[in-house]
Amino acid sequence: MGLLTEHLTLYEARCRCGCGIEKLHVPELTAQAQVLEALRADLNADPELEQYKPPGGEIRLIPMSWVRCDKHNTEVGGVALSRHRAFFCDATDISSPELPEDLLHEKAAKYFTTAIHYLGRYFVHVDRRAWPDGEVHAWVKEPSETVLPGEARA
Repeated sequence: MGLLTEHLTLYEARCRCGCGIEKLHVPELTAQAQVLEALRADLNADPELEQYKPPGGEIRLIPMSWVRCDKHNTEVGGVALSRHRAFFCDATDISSPELPEDLLHEKAAKYFTTAIHYLGRYFVHVDRRAWPDGEVHAWVKEPSETVLPGEARA
């Protein structure tokens, strides 16, 4: 499937249920991918992060969850106004195998208006919502039960 940016594809942005809704939102997903690319470039240019790079390699950003149709959002326990929903298309859950989660969270808060570090879940939620106060909202959420696709929340 097509590239959104140099390192991110429409396939990575897809709704995991396979409905194809991502194909209707390429401009919005490209805008999100461009910010992710800027974060990725910063991570790889930061001399303080050299110790985390594999020999001859780069620090990677892996999209874990990106756009979701309403049905899939409900299935995975997403909130009704989830920024992952195709209505918004401005959220991505990202991980980096090379970086500690707290460093990824700290750096992501410089590029996104929301950065949530989900302790023990191995990803950081980022989005570009416009907060009324114009500030960046970054926080850490305590560990929660991991719910696999198709499972119901208690």
